[in-house]
Order: sequence, then structure tokens, then C-alpha cells
Amino acid sequence: MAEKKQKPVKKETKKKKVVKKTKEETSEKVSELISRKKVVYAEIDDEVTSLFDKIKPISAKHVYIVAPKRAIIFQSIVNLKILQRKSQDLGKKVYFITNDKNGIYLAQQLGIPVYDKANSEGKPSLFSAESEDDKLRITPLRATVNSLDETAPSRMKEKKLSISEILKKNKGKNALKVKKMDNALSVKNAKKKKNPKFVLVAPNRHALIGLISVSMVILLVIVYIALPGVTVHLVPSASVLEKSVNITLADFEKNRAELEIHPQHMIASYPIDVTVTETVTHQTTGKKFSDKGSNSSGKLTIYNSTNIEWPLIPRTRFQTDEGIVFRIADYAYVPAASNDGPGTVEVFVTADQVDAYEAVIGERGNIGPSTFFLPGLKESSRSKIYAKSSETMTGGVTDFVSFVSDVDIEAAETRVKEELLKKAVGELDIAVAQKTDLLGGSTTFTLLDGDGAVRVGEVSVEVPQGIEGREVSEFTVSGEVHVSGVYYDRDAMLEILKNELLLKKSPQKELLRINEDSTSYRIFDWDDFEGKIKLTANIKGIEQFEIDPDKENGERLLNKIREHIGGMDIDNAKQFIQNLPEINKVEIESWPAWAPTIPNLPENIEFEIKEAITVQ
Repeated sequence: MAEKKQKPVKKETKKKKVVKKTKEETSEKVSELISRKKVVYAEIDDEVTSLFDKIKPISAKHVYIVAPKRAIIFQSIVNLKILQRKSQDLGKKVYFITNDKNGIYLAQQLGIPVYDKANSEGKPSLFSAESEDDKLRITPLRATVNSLDETAPSRMKEKKLSISEILKKNKGKNALKVKKMDNALSVKNAKKKKNPKFVLVAPNRHALIGLISVSMVILLVIVYIALPGVTVHLVPSASVLEKSVNITLADFEKNRAELEIHPQHMIASYPIDVTVTETVTHQTTGKKFSDKGSNSSGKLTIYNSTNIEWPLIPRTRFQTDEGIVFRIADYAYVPAASNDGPGTVEVFVTADQVDAYEAVIGERGNIGPSTFFLPGLKESSRSKIYAKSSETMTGGVTDFVSFVSDVDIEAAETRVKEELLKKAVGELDIAVAQKTDLLGGSTTFTLLDGDGAVRVGEVSVEVPQGIEGREVSEFTVSGEVHVSGVYYDRDAMLEILKNELLLKKSPQKELLRINEDSTSYRIFDWDDFEGKIKLTANIKGIEQFEIDPDKENGERLLNKIREHIGGMDIDNAKQFIQNLPEINKVEIESWPAWAPTIPNLPENIEFEIKEAITVQ
């Protein structure tokens, strides 16, 4: 009976297997169809190159690009052309899934299909570019549209087993394993009974807590004493060191024998002289009216507020605040003031060719109604007699020619002399530099300058004959002058000054630097007959206290600081160190940061010496 029942079951199982196999074959065909497609998600700021880099490694021939609105790829049709051409070169065809209207329009122009989502059949549905519905959004493609990885797990063709079947199958095996385990445990327990071991008794809880507490206290004490440390940053005190030395510059030719024995503070000097020439072009300032130029004219009313008649001679000047000058041609008598007001008289005036500042008036004389004062009167009398015009002055025409005046000649001569004197020292410096170059730069020569160091001869100026009064816009003036000086070896002088500076340095200090640019000197004696120039040279340097732990003085100072600040409050320690004459500035860094005091152990106090701040 049992065998008869089992046979129909086997037939049904075979039928089910056939059905399952058909479904699996169908799904495999679908996956094979869809695996030829691939979806790529474009970012809003993806360029053509970055988007192509995403498409390039895909093996599928059909690639779907999901692009958001306002994506950069849709900004130009050129972008889409490049993407389409490069994709075709790889044998791929691209599709767009987007709601961007501009992108839809550009893609349709190039014949690129555009979709907005997947339909119920698992295929992308066409998006209508004519839709005005702003609620349309790109929807995710259905799972069946996504590409399938070749390595993805596939459905097993064997019959699935239920949990109850698995339990029944392994029931016998598990029972046998449990029985073996029980036998092993019983044997092990028997051995333990035969060989008893020592049993540890649990310690007292309060004693354990007390032991731990004492250990922690001891540890904290050790940490507090041994671990904290400080680094003391010290900046030594620095000051300007200045030294003056009397040095003699001896002419090499006249004092050759004396220089050969190398006397102290004496170096060789050499004479040098050059002739300097200069030519300048000067613009003429003299101006006079030509035949086409004319002066403006008009009428003035003169007011007299005094109680006496005021006579005016011909050519009396009337001037505006701007400096424009007008003159009367004949005598004029201004009546005295009366009860009705100041006395008045009307006169005819003509403008001068130049104003009060020697500038041509011309058209500038055509001024409107103005107030005039008499520049020939005292300041106190100008308010008593004055003039006004009620009409515009007319007739002024500006047309003049330039000519060389005596003022121009004098100005040109002064200018040539200034240029020659300014150029003289420069020409001497150039000549001294050439002497240095002749020696290949092994010696650096320097021109002795200062008051009286450069001797300038008489300047001769040559002015063209008959130039004064000539109607020209410019003229040239030339001149020359003979200048002489002395040059010396600059390195030799610096060597003397540096040695003297080192001798002046305090034994407890070190010379930090020497400022060679600060070298200066003053000539106090010049003997042409002996060929000797005596001067006082000056140089500056920077010295600071020497705090070197490898030297005796530095080690003594640092040990002194360690002994005094051990265990002190950090602020008090800083104050103590700051008051030392050897220290300019101090900073203390502690570890840990919360440590309020200096460690008592000298080994935990370290020093860092910084360079002193330079003082000029």
C-alpha cells in the first residue's frame, strides 16, 4: 500500500519541476534581453567628459542616462553631439531619461530618444515634450529595466527542502552526537573526582576596594611628582653696542714706507679726480605780444571816501584779486566824499600785456564787472579809494612770442651748476667702481664722502652769445667742473671697526651681529702735505647675554634658575626670571597644562634659548 501511495506523488513532483523549469527559462530570457541595457545617473554639474567616462566602461550597447533638470550637459547642443558621436565610436546607443525641456528639445533635434519613466511592461515610456505639467518628475526605473550582473546569483534547479525535512534528516545524526558528548562528560567528571585540586577562596570585598584605593593614591602621588614638567623659553637681554675709532687714511704714494710696517689703525688711500660736463636745455619764459595780440579795455568808476580830492597820475595801476592789471592813460581827479556818499569819477583803462605774476593777459583781460584796488597805495588806504566796473572789458586777444629774458639766462646758469654738482659725486663713484673691477673684485674700494671729502673746482658755464632777447622757445647752456676725492679699502676699515667692537664687548655677552650699514665717520684733520686724512669712524652691533648650557656662565645661570623656581607658582617663577638682568623675556609652558606649579625635580625643568630681539 505504501508503495502505491508514493508513485502518484513522484509524478506530481515531476510536473512541478517541469513548471518551475519553464519559469526559470523565461526569467533567464528576460534577464538576457535587459542585460543589454544600462542606466547611468548624471549629476547636475557633470561635464561631457565626466559623463562619457561613466559610459565608457559599460559593456552594454544601449545606455540610459538619467539627467536632472538644469544639468550642464543640456546647456549646449554641442555637448550632446560630442556625447552621441563618442558613444557611437564605441558601438553604443544612448537614451535620455529627463524632465528638462531644453534637454528634450536638443536631444530630439539630434534624434536621441527621450523617456521619463518605465511603464508596466518594463520598457521606458516616451516622454512628451509638449506637456506643460510641472509635476512630472523622473521616476526610478523598475528593477527589471536595470542591467543584470553576469555574476549575480541564479535560481537553483534542485528541489527545495523544508525545515521539517531537514530536521528529520539530521535527527539521527544529532542524537548520536549528543550521546557521545554525554559519555565524554561523564568520563571527565570521574577523573576530576579522582584528582581534586586546590580551591581559591574569593577575597574580602572591602579589603580589595581598600587595596585598589591605596594603589590609586600612590600612583597619583608618583604621577604628580615625577611626570609634570615645564619648558622655560628664555630670550636673553640685548643692547646696542657702539664703538668709535680714530683711523688715518694715508696716501699710498707719499706714505708707502710707513704703510709697509702695517701701523695700527692706518690704511692706504688713493687720490682720484674727474672732469664732469653737463648740457641743459632751458625753456624760455619771456613773452611779448605779437602784431596780432591786443589788450582789453573798458571803463572804471573810481570811488573816494576821504574828505579831500584825490589826484591820480597817468599809468596809475588798478588790479583785480586775480592779478590782472589795468592802467589809466591821463590824469584823473577823484572828488572828496560828501553827505551824499563817496566822490566818484569815471575813467577809461587799458590792460597791461602781463599781469602781476608776469603772465600774458590777452584774452584773460576780458573780465566782467569787478572790483579793483590800487596796488601802489598802502594797505590802510586801499579801502578809502578803489574802483569798480559795471560793464565787461573787451578787446583782449592772446597772441605772443617767446623770447630769452635775463631771468631765463640766470635760471639756466643756476640749473647747470646744480646738475654738475649733483653729477660730480656720481662720476667719482663710477671711477672708483672701475678701480675695483680692475682688481677682479678681490678688494672693495669706497669713495670717502662727507663734508669736504669731495673737492669741487670752479664751475664754468658757457651761454650762447647774443641769446638774450632772441625770440626762441628754448636754448641750451653747457658747463664743466673738475672734482677730486680719495678712495680706500672698505674691508680694511671694517676689519678695524669689528675688532674694536669685539674688544668692547662684555665678557658675559656674545656679539649677536654687526651692522655694517651703520658705519659712519667724521673728518677732523686733512693734511695735504703729508697726504694723511684723520677721521673718527663709528660702527654699531648687537650684543646679548650668553646663555649656553654647554658653557660655564650659561650652566651657572640655568642652575640658579632651577634652584629658585622649583615648586614655585608659575606666575611667581616668571616674575623671578623676568627680574634677572640677563633675561629680556620669559615664557613657561607646563605639562600637563593644569599643573599650577613648577616641578620640584630639577630634571623636569627644561630650557629653550631664543635669539634676542634686535635693537637698532
